[in-house]
Amino acid sequence: MKILFKIIPAILFLFISCQNNELDNKTAESLIVEKYNYPAKIDFEVFCNDPVHAERMLETGLVGKGLVKVTKIGEFKERNKPLIEFTALSKPFLLETTSEEKEYSIQKVKIGTRKFDKIIKVIPETKDRKIAVVEYNVRYDMNEFGELRPGLPAEKKEKAYFIFSDNGWEIIDKKDAELMMFKHYTKIDT
Repeated sequence: MKILFKIIPAILFLFISCQNNELDNKTAESLIVEKYNYPAKIDFEVFCNDPVHAERMLETGLVGKGLVKVTKIGEFKERNKPLIEFTALSKPFLLETTSEEKEYSIQKVKIGTRKFDKIIKVIPETKDRKIAVVEYNVRYDMNEFGELRPGLPAEKKEKAYFIFSDNGWEIIDKKDAELMMFKHYTKIDT
């Protein structure tokens, strides 16, 4: 019986130490989603007293869709009334604003959502497979207010840098990953 108590921990130690430490897609995806809070709101600050922003509301067709009202320059305007007013149709897109933003007539608007799409590939960067780079796609789902920020792609390729530590796989900053890879490669060369 005493021999059995000595053999079991030895077998467990061998099993744990010989485990495959390769980063799989499922682990990478869950860590990326957790770290970068996907899906994430994309917001835009509308300066409600800015004539440039008012002009932009007209150009993007948001007035025509009934989402905002714009007091045109040269028309009669009440003193404390902003150039841009949001209608009831725009309520689902309005985000919370701070008291300072309200003071300066700034309204944050949700223009879309950034969502994790898929893992493209996992690239081990060191021979011991303890550092990896994961390339993945992020999808941009824009709403009616998305016209305020033209040029956002439908999807974008991103990278995340991982290291295997005592706690398992963790995401690290790019600069830390590059430094660790540099140290690893210079240690091998010497």
